[in-house]
Amino acid sequence: MNSKRRLTRSSKRILTGVLGGIAEYFGISAALVRIIFVILTIYPGHVLFGLLVYLLLTVLIPEDSGTAHHSTFWGSGAQSRSRKELHDVTEEDTDKK
Repeated sequence: MNSKRRLTRSSKRILTGVLGGIAEYFGISAALVRIIFVILTIYPGHVLFGLLVYLLLTVLIPEDSGTAHHSTFWGSGAQSRSRKELHDVTEEDTDKK
């Protein structure tokens, strides 16, 4: 196996892709990682610490090399804005009388 697993921020992101990247690295559900992070962060007295850890991970974990740098709050803008290519297209008349 030549390809090494590498921790990068995910292109399937909600904010910065940190938690999605961690989930992809360990091969688990991104939703599960996000839920665990939220539960640990809202534990009394840990909100500021959780936010600081998230910001630190955002800075330290590199962007995926294949990721476009478009993101929206609810998901990856890269997916919705990516260019689509059509191959072997034929035109047909749909209004047949």
